[in-house]
Amino acid sequence: MALGHEAAMRRMIEQTAMVLRDMAEGFDNLGDSVGRHSALPEAGHSPRMSAYTVEFLTDPVEIAAALLDAAAVATNLIISMHPGPVAKRAELDEELERTRHALSRGVAVRSIYAESFLKSPIGAKHLRALAESGVNIRLLGSVPFQLIVSDTLTMFSGAGHEDARSLAVLRPAFVARAAQQALEHWWTTATPLDDLAQHVNDSPTPQEQAILRLMSAGVRDEAIAREIGVSIRTFRRNLANLLNRLGAENRFQAGVKASAKGWL
Repeated sequence: MALGHEAAMRRMIEQTAMVLRDMAEGFDNLGDSVGRHSALPEAGHSPRMSAYTVEFLTDPVEIAAALLDAAAVATNLIISMHPGPVAKRAELDEELERTRHALSRGVAVRSIYAESFLKSPIGAKHLRALAESGVNIRLLGSVPFQLIVSDTLTMFSGAGHEDARSLAVLRPAFVARAAQQALEHWWTTATPLDDLAQHVNDSPTPQEQAILRLMSAGVRDEAIAREIGVSIRTFRRNLANLLNRLGAENRFQAGVKASAKGWL
């Protein structure tokens, strides 16, 4: 629906305010960075009223089409951030396909994801596929909402349950410039994927932590297996993998090395 300049800005502010009320502590920088950017068209350019449009989509088919169109029309840069939870595999595959299409046309793509993606097997696989395709990825502990800037097109939606998902599509170029400025702030505070992936790889899984804790307390193998909910055979296989990961020849060495790593 085409709206006048003032009406479009009013709707955008109302929608943004709803998202901001749900933000976690520490995102005041968004308002600061957007506030420093003049929300006016460039000097000497009087935009036509029809150029200022806002759409609010709730139909999943329309949302998928809008995301596809945004990637298809990009010519320079797509920068985005994505909260959890991790979407279904079909949605992730669609995202990967449209991103690869944009990359094949020389579009630079940078994305910020919530760290929860890396902790999910499906999410971690998706991030690795994007990175291998050429996407520059960074991660944040908490991402408040989805925000995508595709050249002069801005799209955002609140983090929430799939059945309540909506997408706002804003076309004024000055909104895209302000949104990109905010995204650049988050980008500088986010951690590169490879750095965080290495940290995750160097950390014990919850099961490994439980095994180490129970072994250090002198609990017998059978009791440990019951505690973590596996058979004794599976427990001993997991224990062998843990010893190998720590580079330990026996349980005593495993305890020493785990303590040195801060795992205990």
